[in-house]
Amino acid sequence: MTSHQFVLAGAVLAAAIVASGAYHPAHAQETDRSEDLAAFEEQFLAVDQSFTDEARAEAVERFAALQREASGLSDAEFELAVAEISGLADNGHTGILVGRWAGAFSRLGVRFLITDDGLHVADAVPEYEDLVGAKVLSVGGHDLEALRATWARYFRGRAGRRDNAMYAFLESPEILHAAGLSESPEAVDFVRDGGRTVRIGTTETWPAAEGVWRWIPQAREIQLSEAGRVAGDPLYLQDPEALFRLVELPEAGAVYVQFRANHSFGEGKGMRARATEAATRLREISPSVVIVDQRFNFGGDLNNTRDLMQAIPEIVGPDGHVYAIVSGRTFSAGISSVGYLKQAGGERVTIIGSPVGDPLEFWAEGSPIRLPQSGALIGVATERHNYMTGCQEADCHGSIRRNPIRVQSLEPDVAPEVTYAEVVGGKDPYLEAALELAREAE
Repeated sequence: MTSHQFVLAGAVLAAAIVASGAYHPAHAQETDRSEDLAAFEEQFLAVDQSFTDEARAEAVERFAALQREASGLSDAEFELAVAEISGLADNGHTGILVGRWAGAFSRLGVRFLITDDGLHVADAVPEYEDLVGAKVLSVGGHDLEALRATWARYFRGRAGRRDNAMYAFLESPEILHAAGLSESPEAVDFVRDGGRTVRIGTTETWPAAEGVWRWIPQAREIQLSEAGRVAGDPLYLQDPEALFRLVELPEAGAVYVQFRANHSFGEGKGMRARATEAATRLREISPSVVIVDQRFNFGGDLNNTRDLMQAIPEIVGPDGHVYAIVSGRTFSAGISSVGYLKQAGGERVTIIGSPVGDPLEFWAEGSPIRLPQSGALIGVATERHNYMTGCQEADCHGSIRRNPIRVQSLEPDVAPEVTYAEVVGGKDPYLEAALELAREAE
């Protein structure tokens, strides 16, 4: 993405419209939503370019149904409805930004963590402290796979990114109720390990998100670390507000470079300057191993780090190696960065983690809109990215046409499983895998 366009890396898709297009309002109160509907039609449907012809036709049909029924929907139902329509584009940058849900809708007194071994209660207000660490077998009578399947109907795209966005959905009884997954908008029943059913109510005591995290959900692991729920001080969670870090690991003969965004978002020195300084520092150190951690990089401006990513394989030299750490949160310009790195380094770049948050062809670059009455934020995408072909079509983003990415795949070469116990125990299987591979290559 370009520096003058804010990337909707946290855009999340949800839904409340049934497949037939019929709505089932949960209350009789009428609400004027005419301004929201007009803005959605004129600033979103008429502008976003990511829909296929078939998906656009369905979106137009669903929108007509929404126009007829919107006044009878609750706020949560309405927001889910417009999210489902935007979600028909099946594009990560197109849809509702759920960061605002924490302040707009009810929140449970617990926070979850999804890992490879399931769903767990990872944080709680004092009333529910005894539940921290419990494995959750079902929420509202639905097991994790059923919840994922429902969320996938609402939030299109790759599974890893869906899981990372799912907390905003699972932790609001108001949203779950609007989606038909919970009987009450004020509490949710869940079954914990051992079969015990627990009812969790709402709270207003979670700290308010600040800065860019008001729109883009912060990584759950960082939230848990800040809350004191992660043991020790694992490298990948240190300096939680830093969007860029460079740490020398002399005992491993390596340098660790972490990006949590591709843009400084007004905080201190610009990201392009930081990347330039990082390249200079790496050349001074001349490491044979560089670990580039992009697992939390939600996006920004792909131009900011392109030169650095292209330079790193040259800096480590023909006998050196680069390990790129990725996850479902690696999104937008984060994916671009990994693409430039892999293109430059080829077989000397090993990708570790879980699949990145979008396929290698997606749409981005639009400016978000805010619906004037509900306050809902919706991502709009207007330009194509294709990292398999180099994207030379007229509708491709200019930076990619001028500086193309052509890679066969960005799928992980090594995919360690990550358990709840490892996360809260301060372990980092992704970094450990990179360091182990580096030792084996010596």
